[in-house]
Amino acid sequence: MLLPILLIAFLALLASVESVAVQMNAGCGFHISTSGGFNGSVGQLANGQVRAGSDLTPSLFTWFGDAFADQQGRSCWWTPPTSVLQCDWNQEPSHGFEVGCYGGVSYRDQSLFYECHTGDGDEVNLYLLPKGVNCSTIMLHADGCRPPCAGESSSSSAPPTGTSLYPPHPTSTLRTSTSSARHSSSQRATTTTTTTSSPASGSTYTPTPGRCDVAVAESPDEIILIDKENPDTAYGLNPDMLVKLSPYTSAIFVFRLTTLDVGKDCALVFNLPPATQQQPPWYTLTGSGQVRFALLDMPPANPGNSTYSNAPGVAMPLEGVVLTPGMSLKPLTFPCPGEDTEIAVMMRDDPGSDAYLEYHQLEPELPLGLYLVMC
Repeated sequence: MLLPILLIAFLALLASVESVAVQMNAGCGFHISTSGGFNGSVGQLANGQVRAGSDLTPSLFTWFGDAFADQQGRSCWWTPPTSVLQCDWNQEPSHGFEVGCYGGVSYRDQSLFYECHTGDGDEVNLYLLPKGVNCSTIMLHADGCRPPCAGESSSSSAPPTGTSLYPPHPTSTLRTSTSSARHSSSQRATTTTTTTSSPASGSTYTPTPGRCDVAVAESPDEIILIDKENPDTAYGLNPDMLVKLSPYTSAIFVFRLTTLDVGKDCALVFNLPPATQQQPPWYTLTGSGQVRFALLDMPPANPGNSTYSNAPGVAMPLEGVVLTPGMSLKPLTFPCPGEDTEIAVMMRDDPGSDAYLEYHQLEPELPLGLYLVMC
């Protein structure tokens, strides 16, 4: 399936909104926590080295637009050649950090980082690249300094429940690249076009300089449904790409990547179009509560025989969000691996949630569901 231009316009807008908003938050304070291979708060050694561990006092950092310093005023940077996070006196900080509107921390569009063991109790060092010992992937989260999501008031202190799909200048002129949605071979055919999309009236919107203006987006190659109430029941292959979400039913999305993606940036993007754009209705959404995305250890070995009982384990929990019409979420950005591989992402209700969602991820007119975007 080819990604509609509206989603590309949204991605460019999201980058612009985040960039402007983090500059406005310069000077605010925040703590960092990690999730994934190590779950805990981030502190420091006396020499400024940044670590996570249960025995460390959480450090207070100060945000400076796209960089930060520790509470002693030492600039924080990825030290060469190991790329470990350290805060030092008289040092230029690493520029390119962003705090997303959900609190996720990224560095130059990389939101997966690494923790590597130190041998000092459960303390781990934080790395940009896996250059330590016994490393695993983590995500970083800030408890402050987050910008408002699009459509959210800058004075809001509550966690956002979703972001607006459409830019404030809704007529968008963008150069886009589209791609075949299935990988029947290692070849990916692409076409480049210049497109103008006008979901409403307004002035022209231009993508943020420095971001790619050619994006390739792919829908999942497999969508697998599993049911906690029937843990040993396999529902077979899903050629209609039906997505069901409930307190008991979860969906696993499988994306295939190839060697042709080397050097690109990848992002997962989930969209629910505004209700006013649904003629006829594109999806059914009832109930309320938070929905959670998670990166799995591996894709299901046999999609047609996958069940709740034999589904792969969670490698890393990602962003959670309350589903609302018109929302969009970017739960993960990472460097494309540049090899023939697959990634699997699960969408499920958080405990206590009673959100019900159903749609087919085959509709071409609006960006609906979970996509893998590459640029």
